[in-house]
Amino acid sequence: MKFKFLPNLITLFNLFLGCIVTLLLIENNLEVRNVFIITVICLFFDYLDGYLARKLNAKSDIGIQLDSLADLVSFGLVPGILMYNMFNETPSSSIGSISASFIPFTGFVITLCSAYRLARYNTRKSTSKFFKGLPTPANAVLIYSFAIISAEGNAFSDIILDYNILMLIVILSSLLLVSNLKLLNFKFKSLKFKGNRRRFLLIFISIPSLIILGIYAIPLVLSIYVLISIFTFYKLKN
Repeated sequence: MKFKFLPNLITLFNLFLGCIVTLLLIENNLEVRNVFIITVICLFFDYLDGYLARKLNAKSDIGIQLDSLADLVSFGLVPGILMYNMFNETPSSSIGSISASFIPFTGFVITLCSAYRLARYNTRKSTSKFFKGLPTPANAVLIYSFAIISAEGNAFSDIILDYNILMLIVILSSLLLVSNLKLLNFKFKSLKFKGNRRRFLLIFISIPSLIILGIYAIPLVLSIYVLISIFTFYKLKN
């Protein structure tokens, strides 16, 4: 029996979970930390559908388009809603209630940039050496980390729940998504140290950081990831 339908079925299930996450965030009746668990499952299925498509030789144009549509909801729309919710949780006294009524919608600029990045990815030849711009799943995890930290009710929450800081996050996130910045991918051709030194370095930094700092480590790890990528692809040549 052929199972070439499996990758697309998994992609559709990923989209289904993305719809559930969207509804939960809109209704705001479940803690963001718990909603994030569902998105982690989406991340797993996002990897699994591509892996099975390669193993079953089931790559197709429909599969490529479905994957991007699922990613747009799970990793594009969701970060926009997270930003919208964070803006709404920010005290409006510093900018006035009128401005506070429309500023939250700027969070969806991330959704627009995610859509552009996914469309660009589908129309360009891919390479196994690097990503161009921050992948939408990585960006979604980054925005989730800020959302979870903002709900902790500590000093870091107060820093994040500021209109200027949130606007800065929107701008940086959007620029990373649509930029042509070359970023390391993690498609290991082999497990040899040679040729994968920087990938292993990032893994060795990430694991203890996540164990010690938890969700607080994500912005730090992604910042190091960008810096390592810049050093890898843009270092000065002698």
